[in-house]
Parts: sequence; structure tokens; C-alpha cells
Amino acid sequence: MAAVYLVRHGQAGFGKANYDQLSDTGHLQGELVGKSLALRSVDAPHVIHGAMQRHRETQQAAQKHWQSGTVAAEMAGFNEFDSDDVIACAYPEFSDKAVLGAWVMAQPNRRKAFQELFANAVQRWTSGEHDSDYLESWGHFTGRVRDALQQLMVRADGQDAVVFTSGGPITAIAQYCLNLTDDKAFDMNWTLLNGGITQLLYSRSGRLSLASFNEQQHLAQAGKHFLTYR
Repeated sequence: MAAVYLVRHGQAGFGKANYDQLSDTGHLQGELVGKSLALRSVDAPHVIHGAMQRHRETQQAAQKHWQSGTVAAEMAGFNEFDSDDVIACAYPEFSDKAVLGAWVMAQPNRRKAFQELFANAVQRWTSGEHDSDYLESWGHFTGRVRDALQQLMVRADGQDAVVFTSGGPITAIAQYCLNLTDDKAFDMNWTLLNGGITQLLYSRSGRLSLASFNEQQHLAQAGKHFLTYR
């Protein structure tokens, strides 16, 4: 059995004009991921990142401490879903990101207020009752991620791989492995830490299993402030 390590990106720029860039903490979380991969002697001939800035920056930070001996390749199939669209479909008044940003900044607890709004929007998206509203329905999103994983396993052909991605794709893959309902899948999603590591085991015959989920010891040992969710 070979392994695929799914790494959630480091903390992104919540509240910043460009959310897709890593924060200072996010860069350090990426380095902690690299140290963890080096410590466990992960030898992965296949290093993949999604097409998002936060994916590439996390991979680059990790490779300051972990050398895979290969050039990272991009696979857009591991991109996160369009959260702006998911929110705008549930809350049309926030279709303008500037309006949403102003609303968030006006809340006493910005992160809690945004999380509650986002959770409601995601619940609407995953319900399947409004699929035609979205640029990418939940069903299309999970199918896209599974297709990317299948392509990677074929490409890796029994070798280990490391994928720098986001919480949504990791959730979609865990759901597939464990045969979870959509609600249960997103119960897991909310627990995913920035810089957390999830391990899959796969065989050339197509067998796939979830070996670990949201590993975080490398983050916790470095300090409680590295345990971030958004």
C-alpha cells in the first residue's frame, strides 16, 4: 500500500483584501508541515498543489525543511470550492464582497459571526435543493475532487504522494472513504486545522482507505497559537 498525504493549507488572509495569501502564521504552519514530513521520512516522488496561491505558498514553506527531490505539479482539481459564490447564493445581499467585508468588520465577534453565516450557506449548498443556483454544485465539486484523486493515484502508480490543498477537498475525500452523509462530512470539515495532515492508503488495484485524519501534533507541539481553523 502506498500513501497520499493531504495537507490543508496554512492560515490564509482572513479579513484581508486577498484572502488567498498566507498570513505570517500560515507560512510558519507550512514550515511545521515540512518538518513533520521530514521527521517521518516521507519520500514522495509526487508533490501536488492546487492552483490557489495559499496551496503553493504552503508547499513552498514546507519544502524549506522537507526535500522531496521532485518539482511540484499543479492540479486544479484539488482547488477549494468557490466560497464567495456559496455565500452569495444564500445571501444575495452579500454578493458584493465589500458589503460582506463591511458587515463582518462591524460584528463584535468577527470570526464567530462569519462562521455562523458560512455554515448556513454551506448547509444550503450541500442540501442539493438549489443546485442550479451555483457555479459548481456540491455534487459536481465532490465529483471533481474524486476525479483528481483518481488521476493522481494512476499517475503515482503505487508511489507515495503529497497534496497541498484545502479543507473542502479533504472533506470530500474523507466522505468518500467513509461513506458519510453530507451533514456528517461537514461535521468533520469544521474540525480541520490549518496545516493539518490527513493520510490515505491506496493500492494499484484501486483500494482506498483513510489512515488518519487532521493530524495536528506538529502544530500543537510548536504552540497553541498554531492551532487555527480559518
